[in-house]
Formats: sequence, structure tokens, C-alpha cells
Amino acid sequence: MKKVMYISAMILLAWATVIKAEPSVNISGYILANFQQYLNEEGKYSAVLDGTDWVDEGPNGFDEFQLTRAYLIFQADWNEKLSTNVTTDIRTDSDNVRRLYVKYAYVDLKELWPNSKIRFGLQDPPWGSYIDTGLWRYRMVEQAYANYWGTLATYDFGLGVMGSLLDKKLLYHLAVLNGEGGSGIETDRFKEYTGRLSLDFGSPDTFRIYPSIGYSTHRFNDDEDFKDEVMLAGLGMDFWKIHLGAEYNQGILTMTQGSYPLVRGVWPSGATSLIAATAGSDNGVLTEDKDVKFGGYAVYTDIKLADKLNLFGRYDLYDPNTDSDYDRDGEYMWTAGICYHPWEPIWITLDYRQNGFQQSDPDNDGEDELEPVQIVYTHWKIAY
Repeated sequence: MKKVMYISAMILLAWATVIKAEPSVNISGYILANFQQYLNEEGKYSAVLDGTDWVDEGPNGFDEFQLTRAYLIFQADWNEKLSTNVTTDIRTDSDNVRRLYVKYAYVDLKELWPNSKIRFGLQDPPWGSYIDTGLWRYRMVEQAYANYWGTLATYDFGLGVMGSLLDKKLLYHLAVLNGEGGSGIETDRFKEYTGRLSLDFGSPDTFRIYPSIGYSTHRFNDDEDFKDEVMLAGLGMDFWKIHLGAEYNQGILTMTQGSYPLVRGVWPSGATSLIAATAGSDNGVLTEDKDVKFGGYAVYTDIKLADKLNLFGRYDLYDPNTDSDYDRDGEYMWTAGICYHPWEPIWITLDYRQNGFQQSDPDNDGEDELEPVQIVYTHWKIAY
């Protein structure tokens, strides 16, 4: 903590010495919204225990409009070496109330050495927006793999260093963060050490390939045996009118005695309780702390049909416990659609998504309690 305070003081001192009186300020942002129609008979269903039997329950023909993001970005360039950024967003709390919060708030100190940037504050970790914008490209539809399945936080407080070498063919982004994520308050339990290295060859107009590798680990001050680490790899390729991308994650999380060994995931309400209840004594809740391995991959594609008209698709496979003998907890998600952006500020999609589960009948009673979730969407991105 003393080191972080010292670095913060140095950054503020540098800011005070190079700042100019009238910064160049830019205000922008965008809204992400959608309309979704569930195709399942039970609509947006939950797995519930009805007496001794698990069943699906939900409103028939469930549909809704959603406002998922509303970013407002304040960017100030004080001079060629110093800039600041504050980005606000909204979230819906457990009481179904939308609340405004700060997602990013940081200062950038640039060009202390060639092609470099030091960032201090609430910021995007090295893997977040790089994959959203570089490999997946359709954040308006959904987050990229690591964020969607919950393996990494999308924002955190700390110190980052980023830049490029070899005529911008080698890019790096390293960071030391609180590790609590944006919604947590630092309790001095651990710090996250994370980074990414990316190569970038070619031109998007002809042929471009850009592989990446990243790593994230936590240091727990109160439990040296506790593990929480993720290894990441990515690959992007552009040629002709086709974009291809892929993302791979594998990690280890120490889960404590008494918990069920499912590392994060995207489940219908009640599904994890159903799986735990039907797993049996040998594969149910943990009788001791255990290092649980998890991971999977995503494949992304984007095809330009015409000016302002694109086809896109994606397939994810995620296993929240890869070394379990209980082979019933894998998940997949695939989506495909068409995107039209008649004007640069307006993007519209029509797309279909299906989330499925490795075992749809966990209690082996002949009824599928975990049916594939099928949804038709219309997504909008409105920039301003």
C-alpha cells in the first residue's frame, strides 16, 4: 500500500508541474439497449423444487425491453503528456433499481519513454476492452468470453503500464490492481497482478494477424494457499471481408469446504442448487478446500456483406470444473445475427442466442430441468 501511495504522489506531482490552465475537454458516450423474446415454453425459467421433484417454472412468452449500458465519457487532454478520463455507467441492483456509478476514473501520463502510457485510477484491466473491440467486436450484443463467464473483472482500481515496441508490432499492458473488482472496497486481502502481450502483423485492408497471451493471479495476504489465477490466449485475423477471432481461458480457483465446485458460469435461477442437490455424496459439496480447475474457449466471426451490413456469429464452451468426475456441469452459448448501421451513431442487430447445458436432466427422472435457453434479440447501440 505504501508503494501505491508513493506512486500516486509522484503522478500527482507530475500532473501539477505539466498541467495547463485550459484543457481540451470532450464529452461523448453511448447507450446499449435491446428487446428480447424468450422462446422456451416457460419463458425465462427458474429451476425450483416442487415437493421432491425439480421442475421448470416461469412466465409463458416472457419478453422485455432492457437498457443494459448508458455510458457517459468525460475526456480531458491537459497537454500532450497528460489526460484524464471519467466514465459513468448504470447498473440494476438486486432490488431492481437502476443506479448510476463510476466505471472508469483515471489519469494517463504519456510518453515518459517512447510509445508508453502510465495509468492510475479505476481502469480497464489488460484483457477487457482489448478483446471486446479487437476480437469479438460486438459488445452491443454481449461481453466477450472472459467477462461473460465471469473469469475476470471488467474494471478495478490500481496502476497500469501500457505501450508498444518494434514499430507498434509488439503491444504490452501490465497492471497491479486491488483485485476486488469495481464493486468491492479494498480490504487488503489481496492484489491482482495481470498482464497481456500482443503481436500485430499486417494490415486490416489486406491480411492481418494478431495473437495475444495474458495472465492474471491474485496474492492473498491472509491465506497463502488460496489460488485464483487465469491464463488467457487470443488470436485475431482479418482478410478480404472476413474477420475471425478466438479466445481461450483456463484457470484455478481454490474453493472452500462446504461449497459446490462450480466456478462462476451463467445459469438459470436455481440451476446450481439443482446440480448440487442431485450430484450425489461423492461429487457434491466439498469436504475440504480444493483447487478447482475451469476453462474453455470462444470463436468469433464477422463477415461484411455490404456497406454498413454485416453477418456475425459466436460459439462459447465453458466448463466450471474441468477435473471433476461429475460430468454434468459444462455449458455452451452460441449466437448469430445480422448487424446494420445506417449511420455511424446507430447500430441495430437482429440475432438469436441459445444457452445449453452438458446435462439437461441432472436428476435422471426423464424430464429436462435444464432446457436450452432460446432467445431472439434486437440490439441497439446509440452513440452521442
